[in-house]
Amino acid sequence: MAGSNTPHTLEDFELELQSIRGAVLSMASLSLEMVDEVGSLLSHDINPSASKAKQHEKNLDQLEAEVDQQARIIITRYQPVATDLREVTGGVRMATDFEQIGDDARRLLLHAKDLQAWIAYDSVGVLQSQWSLSHQLLVDACDAFNAHDAEKGAVIGDSKSKVRSLATVSREAISTSVEKNHSLAPSFVEAVNAIHALENIGLHACSLGEAVVFIETSTDRRDRRSREC
Repeated sequence: MAGSNTPHTLEDFELELQSIRGAVLSMASLSLEMVDEVGSLLSHDINPSASKAKQHEKNLDQLEAEVDQQARIIITRYQPVATDLREVTGGVRMATDFEQIGDDARRLLLHAKDLQAWIAYDSVGVLQSQWSLSHQLLVDACDAFNAHDAEKGAVIGDSKSKVRSLATVSREAISTSVEKNHSLAPSFVEAVNAIHALENIGLHACSLGEAVVFIETSTDRRDRRSREC
């Protein structure tokens, strides 16, 4: 459990460790709810609530701060090693990704009105396709974390090139659409921003998958990628 003796019990340590996991799971649930609402927006199913989006983001910010504070307490009090330390530091990494996902989802929901013209025109579903990939990766990352599934996490982590490629295709598609229909020009910037936000959500989902691999196996795929570059 720890690298030195403390007056705290093993039960205390396990409870504090579980508090981090519980907060990360709460962040996963909030992030998924926000991204689900983005999908409903793109499918013309809802007129999103700005106040709800802001409240969700506020809750995510609070949970991220709780994870960070609890991690500092655990490391200072127990000096955890090996798997326990990875659970703590991996939880902090995941909390950051979930907060960023919520931030991008909030931007999309708050700019729903500005996107309406493009959404109404987008019969081929450029934004919907981008959302579908990012949403599925996020769902899979949450499932991998719940199941302690490093293999699934690795598959998710390896999907970054797919996310980037689809974003490039999406940008080319909207540029072509504006060239054919100049009435879409006023919504072009918002459509580009939406693709960027959806791409970010997908990339953060991939990062969540990498964090699962790190927690379960100690392999830091981000370090490996840096060396390859």
